Amino acid sequence: MQGAADAAAMSAAAQYIADQVAGNTTSAAYQTVGQHYANLNGFPIPLANTCLVTANGDNCSAIRAHDARPINCAAPPCIAVEITQDTFQWLSTQASFEPNGLGAVKAIPTPTLVARSVVSMNIIVTTTVQGNSCILALANDRNAVQVRGNGVINARCGILIDGGRDQNARTPNINSSPACSDGTTAPCGGLTLSGSNAKVAIDDLTVTASTTGPSGSSCPDPTRCLVFNSTTPLPTSKIFLNTHTPDPYAGRIFTKPTGQVVTAVVPVAANPGAGYTNGTRTLTVVSGSGPAAKFTANVVAGKVTTVGGIVDPGQYATIPTNPVSVTADDGKGSGAKFILTFGNCFPGAQFSSLPAPVPGRAYCSIPVTKTLNFPTGIYYIEGGDATCQGLCIATGNINVTSDAAGVTFVLTNVAGGTTYPTMTISGNNTTSLLAPANNINADGSVCSSSCANTTNGMIVFQDRNAPVTTSVTSGGTVAPSGTLSSFSGCGNSTTCRTLSGTLYLPNQTMNISGNGTVQGACFGLVAKYIDDAGTPTFMNGCLPGSTGGGNTSNPPTGNFRLAQ
Repeated sequence: MQGAADAAAMSAAAQYIADQVAGNTTSAAYQTVGQHYANLNGFPIPLANTCLVTANGDNCSAIRAHDARPINCAAPPCIAVEITQDTFQWLSTQASFEPNGLGAVKAIPTPTLVARSVVSMNIIVTTTVQGNSCILALANDRNAVQVRGNGVINARCGILIDGGRDQNARTPNINSSPACSDGTTAPCGGLTLSGSNAKVAIDDLTVTASTTGPSGSSCPDPTRCLVFNSTTPLPTSKIFLNTHTPDPYAGRIFTKPTGQVVTAVVPVAANPGAGYTNGTRTLTVVSGSGPAAKFTANVVAGKVTTVGGIVDPGQYATIPTNPVSVTADDGKGSGAKFILTFGNCFPGAQFSSLPAPVPGRAYCSIPVTKTLNFPTGIYYIEGGDATCQGLCIATGNINVTSDAAGVTFVLTNVAGGTTYPTMTISGNNTTSLLAPANNINADGSVCSSSCANTTNGMIVFQDRNAPVTTSVTSGGTVAPSGTLSSFSGCGNSTTCRTLSGTLYLPNQTMNISGNGTVQGACFGLVAKYIDDAGTPTFMNGCLPGSTGGGNTSNPPTGNFRLAQ
């Protein structure tokens, strides 16, 4: 009986936890499961003999009617199961007698036997700290965040400086003064204000430095370390010293597409084909393996005369053999042949001729020179080129947007290459980009459970093998251009940069100039160094693991143990 009660209570507890995880918080399915498993083990019980004890009460009156013993539930919630057996029905009881004196006998009393099991459950709610910070510098350097000249960082959010506590181990600093307040190589990431007018106006500051003041590199001048949008010094209650901030995206990975793309198309004059519909046709290559290249062609008298331009460069794992055959968008015509030229990535000089960028493809660079919307997906930028060093949105009076499901730009390189791209957003363009809310495949489709692309929340992801910035020096010198991403411009617009997601540059420097507001539903910037010489305003920060703000609770899980 006791074993059956234990099995019933543990099974009912597992059901209760499963319902909590699924959000069915009022489900009474645990009672049915408890009854079922008691019956499987040979002891039918009423439904009410499986009950729930919580901190606010229980539904165990049926159990107490049979058994007045206290239900031992020191750490609710608990599941209790009671099995009862009336021995009056047992044949062995009916055949059992005892002496009653004077030669008479009497039946042995027939008690009701009870077996109780109580299982204590631990409902676990995992909480991700979701703070209000928007900037995280990872460098182990007192100049991890540097504000130069007349620069001002206005942030309706917090600044975090990890200072090498968790990453970026100490390397020799090229500054003439000691890197840390005590001249040692201990973690000491901090804030430097270079110039009498440089300042920050923020919600809070979290640093690995252990002291305030110039030597401690946290709020080196209280008169220039202010509360957001005011001249009030940042209170000590908003300065968190000797506090590390682990890189919240350290585990992110991306699977770069393999193969080559089409960089040029030339029609074979001897094979113009016949029967094609006159005008501009979109042709698709029919051989090779991987996403197929598409391009336009001009058709006169049913024959291909010239190539208009590449629509989709494809991404070939097996390169088709030249000359290639094609199919037309309307299914008509045949016989035209073309010579394709292949490369590791699609040249930036040709990117502007695309009617729309294609997610999941490898681009040498993405120079945005016209109003453009990026369809949902992942865009791989390999190394940069003469047209643009990576992702370049540098033209004024254009609108750059993304689909509502979000985009991610991966700054990487070609196989075996040493040049890595950077990001530049400048000019008075209006840029509004959203990161994917969930992991997606390179082409933007929903990610399977084994997806390797952890895109959620990421607008820009820099390859971890990119060259490392060694230092941002005091006195106005910035990092080498090859390790420098930047945004600037905006004029006085309050809607110039709407970035709902994170810019992630773990090895390099983000240089900020110009003014205007950088905002979004949830903005974050993570870089090894932050170098500011402008007067930007950052809004709506929500870097995970940061101070302040609220918390995000994941679905509960749980476990259980026998308690009685």
